[in-house]
Amino acid sequence: MKTISSALALLLCTTGTAANAETIVNIQGFGDGISSGSGANIYSYPVAVGTSVSLQNPVLVDFSAGDYLLSDAWGQPGALYDTWNFQASAPGSWASHYVVATPGTNGNYNILLDAVSLLDTTCKNHFCAWDTQAQARDAFLATAPFHLHLDHATTLAFASADYYLPDNLGGISISVTAVPEPSLFVLYSLGLLGLGILRRKNPT
Repeated sequence: MKTISSALALLLCTTGTAANAETIVNIQGFGDGISSGSGANIYSYPVAVGTSVSLQNPVLVDFSAGDYLLSDAWGQPGALYDTWNFQASAPGSWASHYVVATPGTNGNYNILLDAVSLLDTTCKNHFCAWDTQAQARDAFLATAPFHLHLDHATTLAFASADYYLPDNLGGISISVTAVPEPSLFVLYSLGLLGLGILRRKNPT
């Protein structure tokens, strides 16, 4: 019984690791537009999937094929930013809008996701951004995760949704979490069932 129990415990441990695989992506939303910061040279949103765009200094991260959930990473180890300001001199400019793309041709990128968090319903500007950093942070945290499916291993490019960075502040940190395959859920469930049976047979 101890051997079987140990094997099931190992199964649960490895399954849990796969289910919680996470990458933190930090996007600096300010800079001089050349040597720092990351932005998208896009002047109108939303951007349709597959659109070819120019990105400046995108954050590039390699991912395996599979499904991923993207959400706010603020407060987690390794997360540097909560939200960004697209025009520090103007009121109501705090947002967390970003894009995700794959490398395309001629140095451009193909949009996979135009990720817009909860917006200020008063919509005082073209981004419908928030008056304060705290409001934007809360909206980002309250936004449901975005889903991405990758048919094959690829490089993803992340950038803030702003084309002019010198007047910006802050940035955003994104948690990219791998969604386990259905087979892993089955293994996990079988492991729990097996452990339950063992415990009933051997309560001590």
